[in-house]
Order: sequence, then C-alpha cells, then structure tokens
Amino acid sequence: MSGIKILLVEDDWIIAKEIALSLNDLGFEVLAHVESGEDALKKIAELKPDLVLLDIGLSGELSGIETAQLIKKDFQIPFIFLTALADSSTIEKAKLTEPYAYLVKPVKIETLYSTIEITLYNAAQRKEVTPVLKEGLTIDDSIFVKTKGRLEKLQLNQVLWVEASDIYALVCTAAGKYLLNTSLAAVEEKFPSTRFLRVHRSYIVNVDKIEAIEKDELFISQQRIPIGKTYKDKLMSKLSFL
Repeated sequence: MSGIKILLVEDDWIIAKEIALSLNDLGFEVLAHVESGEDALKKIAELKPDLVLLDIGLSGELSGIETAQLIKKDFQIPFIFLTALADSSTIEKAKLTEPYAYLVKPVKIETLYSTIEITLYNAAQRKEVTPVLKEGLTIDDSIFVKTKGRLEKLQLNQVLWVEASDIYALVCTAAGKYLLNTSLAAVEEKFPSTRFLRVHRSYIVNVDKIEAIEKDELFISQQRIPIGKTYKDKLMSKLSFL
C-alpha cells in the first residue's frame, strides 16, 4: 500500500529542506519541491499528489493565494497554507480559497503530523458529500484508511470485501483489515455498484475477487462469506456462466 504523497511549494530553499526532511521522518513521500505557483500546477497535473503544502507568500507571477484558487478550481486536491506572520488583509483573502489548515513557519514536526492527518480525514469527509461524487467512486479510485496511527491510501481494487463491525465498516484486503468511521450502508452507497455488491446484511464483496460459490456461501481468499437469501438473485445475475 502506497504512502501519502505530498507536493511542497515553498520559495525559501532552507525552509523547504527542513519541511521535506520532517515529512520524510514522518513517513510521508515528498513527490517534489517547487518554488513557484506555475511549477506547482504543472507538478500537480503530472504527479497527482494527495496533498499540497503551499507557501502563502510565493513570489512570482502567481501568488500563493492565486495558486490556491487554481488548485481548488482545477484539481480539488486538499492544500495547507504555509505562512509566516501575515497581515490581516492577506489572511482574509486566503480564507476565500478555503484551505484545510494553516501552518505557521517555522513548522514544528508534531504540528506538521497532526495537521496533515486532520486535513486528510476532513478531505475524505468532504469528498463523501461533494455533489460531483453523488454517484459514487469508481474502481480506480482510492480512500484513506487509518492504520498504525497514520492515514494511508488504499486503492479500491485492493479491497476484497467489507464487513459490518458494530456501527463501523471493516475493509478487508490481502494486506490486512482497516476500520472505516462509517456504516456498511454508507459504504454500499459510495462504492461502485458495478463491482461491489451487498451479499448479506453484514457483507459487501468485490465481485471480481469471488473465487467460488457453494450453496449459501462464497469464497474470497479462502474466507467463507455467507450469502443472504434476499441478496442471492442479484449476486447470481452479476456473474457469468458457461
């Protein structure tokens, strides 16, 4: 499972180096460091980062605020402003871009980690209610899952099945199980119905991962998963037979 990929946009080389080292120490992947808004937009299109750390006071043709406006408009990627003590007018303009957070330079490593974690969590929550995504994700999309005290990106095509765990949902992959802070019903609504199917009141499966079906059970990676009577006909209609 790949880690969280970050683009760093900062025109002070010394500050950028310190932040990049801190990000690496925390286990994040710094895709690139650029010094201008123009280069930032090119790298976002090319590298598709999960998060952008953006200096609010960029010099050059595009200011940090103007760069943020274009990131929000064209990419919908979460960004965090890096700022020294800015005047109230700059802060008011920055607010209009709706950044996920602000980090005051010099950045403390503890604050850096917690701010990134909260930002990615909030970004995932916002994504669930964005009108563009009302019809759900696609199999090529990804979600963030919490594991070992950090958030990691999980591709949906890695998911074997999802099972109910009290009021939460447990995502099961070949690499392990990850708890989502949402219900199984919310997962069913969000995940692509072309590939993920409810087969029991407590289970949603990735149809492509089904290895065998025997009476009222199906098998994925040697795991027996029950098939509910009310779900069986829909499941069988999704499968191809010879």
